[in-house]
Amino acid sequence: MTNTVKNEVIDNDKSVIENTKIFTSNRKKTRKLLFQELYSLSLNKFDKELFRESFFNEVHTFNIDENYLSEMHKIVIFNEKFFIHIFKIYAPKFDVTKMSLSNILPVYIWLAEMFFITEEIPAKVSINEAVEIAKVYWDDSSKKIVNGILNKVYKNHTELDLIKNEKYDNINKSCFI
Repeated sequence: MTNTVKNEVIDNDKSVIENTKIFTSNRKKTRKLLFQELYSLSLNKFDKELFRESFFNEVHTFNIDENYLSEMHKIVIFNEKFFIHIFKIYAPKFDVTKMSLSNILPVYIWLAEMFFITEEIPAKVSINEAVEIAKVYWDDSSKKIVNGILNKVYKNHTELDLIKNEKYDNINKSCFI
């Protein structure tokens, strides 16, 4: 095989690999999509198909991790009272009903990954991703708030794991409609 033909084969292989990378499932981007879906849900009745059509027109440069997205969506909604309980303990200065969703939702996402998702995700990776989401959708103060809450919770995650399935009927607040 000549050098020219070898280079063409190598270039074609690189192109296939690069194109494949573009369309592989991307957890980081899927987390951002989850944040956007949850934010949308807090503003009005949520219709997943309409949301994706209106915001993304079903054109992504990545494949959405649908299993993760679906599981996390359910976990966040179902366990919100536990998450609010965590806020009351570890961020007593903040009232969830008055906080920006850009501060609340990254914490909710992290708590869902830390305590409920079936797939094991390293806590530090999840913290970094939550802080990144806060930074992308708000500002540096949001990053500091989210990081502070998550680090406090992480230090006590073993004891919180024991109470995560309790009923929190005394909590009547919700970020979602």
